[in-house]
Amino acid sequence: MRSTFRVLFYTKNQAIKNGRVPIMGRITVNGTTASFSCKRDVPLALWDARGNCAKGKSEEARRLNQELENIKAQIGKHYQYLTDHDTFVSAKKVYDRYNGFGEDIHSLMEIFNIQIQDYKRQVGKTKAQSTYQGLLDEYKCLAHYLKDKLGAEDVPLMSLDVDFIKNYYNWMLSVRGLAKSTAFERVNTLKWLMYLAMDEGWIHKHPFKKFTCKPEYKKRPFLSEEDLQRVISVKLSYKRQQAIRDMFVFMCFSGLAHADLKELTYRNVHTDSDGNIWLVGNRVKTKAAYVVKLLPIAAELIERYRGVNEFKVSPDRVFPVGDVGSMESSLKRIGEKAGCSVRVSPHVGKHNIFVI
Repeated sequence: MRSTFRVLFYTKNQAIKNGRVPIMGRITVNGTTASFSCKRDVPLALWDARGNCAKGKSEEARRLNQELENIKAQIGKHYQYLTDHDTFVSAKKVYDRYNGFGEDIHSLMEIFNIQIQDYKRQVGKTKAQSTYQGLLDEYKCLAHYLKDKLGAEDVPLMSLDVDFIKNYYNWMLSVRGLAKSTAFERVNTLKWLMYLAMDEGWIHKHPFKKFTCKPEYKKRPFLSEEDLQRVISVKLSYKRQQAIRDMFVFMCFSGLAHADLKELTYRNVHTDSDGNIWLVGNRVKTKAAYVVKLLPIAAELIERYRGVNEFKVSPDRVFPVGDVGSMESSLKRIGEKAGCSVRVSPHVGKHNIFVI
């Protein structure tokens, strides 16, 4: 029996707005039909209902007709694939494959979500909460791009090409206002996802391999010895501010990040035979081991908070560490009050060990 296949376009006149109407498509295969939105509109006066296209030779008409021909050609490719590989072909099957949701079609957000769920399961084991949150933020950024620029919630992996990643990179810089270093990292995440898709056999060629961009990292800020002394000596009225100042100073002399400081317990504090105090543990984010010999000022801060359990998560914690956001805002105010030349933050404290 001979298979019948047809694609036509029509306008949804009842949805007219400002003289423009949305363009719809209809796939017909063997008596079955599937309608869909072309995500395009046209002035009602410009549409040729008999020809199923825009009429005239204006730039808008030529551009629109070319886009509709491209849609028709793509649908035709999916129809041909199904007739070669399936015993029964329906309009819905053709549309689903064109839309990226056929049984054997996988999508970008699908593989991204798989990795997010995998990271979520590993939080507290091999992944830090901040790493998981960072990947989740990247997922939300990509979802925003798809909705903003493509009017879609997802795209099939097989439709991705170098133009997709190029346009996404430029959108991150121009529309979202992200730093080049951040956009660079998010491009690399998508490249990593494509390698995973290739490993799964979902795609056979890396669509983003030829795209390159460079990060533009800012010079890392640090406190001078004079600024650090200002922080240490500035008069603070509130106990919580004083505690945050003490924790920042400890970070400066130990190199611990906020997450590492939050997990620091007395089990991580060791004294050798010569009376030297050492910190021994693993980084929360990378799980890398660290061994730090403490200077007297850092050792004294440990003793200052021994037995003081207010604001501590548990009595075995060394310091009463809160969330990073409140620490960030408090340190900013402390730095301003102390008259520091750079913004005081947990990040600055983490890296200041290298300049002291």
